[in-house]
Amino acid sequence: MRYFLIVGEASADLHASALIRALKARDAEASFAFMGGDKMQEASGVHPIVHFSSVAFMGFVNVVKNLRTITRIGKQVQEAILAFKPDVVIPIDFADFNLRFILPFTKKNLPKAKVIYYILPKLWAWRSSRIKKLRKWIDHGLCILPFEEAYFSSRSLPVTYVGNPCTDAHLSYLASHPEEVHRDRLIVLVPGSRKAELKNNLPTMLSVAKEFHTKGWQSIIAGAPGLTNEDYTPYRTGYEEIPLTFGDTYGLMRRASLALVTSGTATLETALWHTPMVVCYRMGGSSLVRRLFKHFFSVRFFSLVNLILDREAVPELLGDQMNDEKLRTHIIQLLDEDSSERTNQLNAFAQIDELMGKEEAADRAALRLLSLIR
Repeated sequence: MRYFLIVGEASADLHASALIRALKARDAEASFAFMGGDKMQEASGVHPIVHFSSVAFMGFVNVVKNLRTITRIGKQVQEAILAFKPDVVIPIDFADFNLRFILPFTKKNLPKAKVIYYILPKLWAWRSSRIKKLRKWIDHGLCILPFEEAYFSSRSLPVTYVGNPCTDAHLSYLASHPEEVHRDRLIVLVPGSRKAELKNNLPTMLSVAKEFHTKGWQSIIAGAPGLTNEDYTPYRTGYEEIPLTFGDTYGLMRRASLALVTSGTATLETALWHTPMVVCYRMGGSSLVRRLFKHFFSVRFFSLVNLILDREAVPELLGDQMNDEKLRTHIIQLLDEDSSERTNQLNAFAQIDELMGKEEAADRAALRLLSLIR
């Protein structure tokens, strides 16, 4: 089979590389072409037609400024699809690019090719009207969140839940680190992977976490991939006793008694390690942020843990609620091993385990994808 994949950022490059390996293990004649990154190149042995870094523009303003570049690359990928003549086209996340340049183009010009979308756009959160386009242009969707299967199926989009790449990463880490680990008197700070997230969240995290050092607790900042020491330096003055560590986020989550986590995939990763957490997302720090969230997003929660469980299992401090007083209160509650707040979170994480499953998502995705093609 001939597979063409489209990826637009680093985490999707990682997930796509796992899918490529799983497909190669089951399809001896597999050949690949893709827009993606280094990990996909390593897995496939093929250079990317376009490296995803060429379109890694964050924010509406940057996208508008670079619209000509994005359009040029979109046409370049279209030409590559035509030349490669794939049996299946696999868009991975990266919704705006794929909806504009890949899906309609493929259906029009290669009607015999299957289009199987892996990691579907989060239409359950916002811009749900785009599901009409997905129904028109894709043959099947592979979901990575348990509730997505019911959501999309009820809207007449054929989908399959295949598990989550976070589970793959969790199982892989356990396999390579089988030793027993005990919880330390440690608070791990996970302030996000973007510079704006550091600016908005890390100062408050550091200020409050430091208060607990006099009570025998320590704190460590988990450095994000793609960021450097220099990105954290402006916020660490006066907090030199709180170290910054790169490349060991899972190890820190596994050992910590509590995590302060900026919303995102990290909240689900933390839950899989059964580490109690406070979810922080200051993002400018005003009540306007909360009002805008309620107006533009059609979900009650913004952390993956609460979205999956459909209840407030972990506290979410959004906008102006992310302040010293509220953060301190939650930390005090969660550091108490006998508190109901801590017990309730641990019970919630056990539910997350059941819902997510323990099979690797890449293998499940490859098996489902091959069954759909054949």
